[in-house]
Amino acid sequence: FIDAKVVRVWEPNPPEGEKPIEWNLVTRESIDTPGQILKIVDYYRCRWPIEEFNKALKTGCRVEARQLIGVAALLNSVAILTPIAWSILHLRTLANASNPPPASAVLTPTQISVLNAHPKTGKHFQKPSPPTARDALYAVAALGGHLKRNGEPGWLTLARGYERLMTLTWGWNLCKEAEKCDQS
Repeated sequence: FIDAKVVRVWEPNPPEGEKPIEWNLVTRESIDTPGQILKIVDYYRCRWPIEEFNKALKTGCRVEARQLIGVAALLNSVAILTPIAWSILHLRTLANASNPPPASAVLTPTQISVLNAHPKTGKHFQKPSPPTARDALYAVAALGGHLKRNGEPGWLTLARGYERLMTLTWGWNLCKEAEKCDQS
């Protein structure tokens, strides 16, 4: 016997031309008060960003393709790739906002400098207004091989671009450090 409850959520007046939302949410949580019911609905509404994060980790970072055998190796890989997947998801989420924030909300100043200097990505930042998160998304995607005319970049392209950006940033920092050493 499993003690389960069902919360039915439906949209009585959907936008014209749209199918109404209807969810049957099964839970073991208490649903005795309106606040508890809203909590269950909020949990479900959080599902989509969680799914997107999993796509970033599985498809973009290719955690499954690494074919690691041991649990420890898999956990280490996930521990390393999780911040990368989060960064890619954060970049894509803010880039797709109705009013994207500045690129500095998703990239470090050094990453922005690297993208500005790179011949393949500098064009995304060379305009009168400061670059936005959307400009940053397309610059990172370009490093991953994305062509803007092909629509929105996918997870794999973004991950490739972000990995390349991290490598270029590492080289940029090494060069800056070497310049300091040369001046000493």
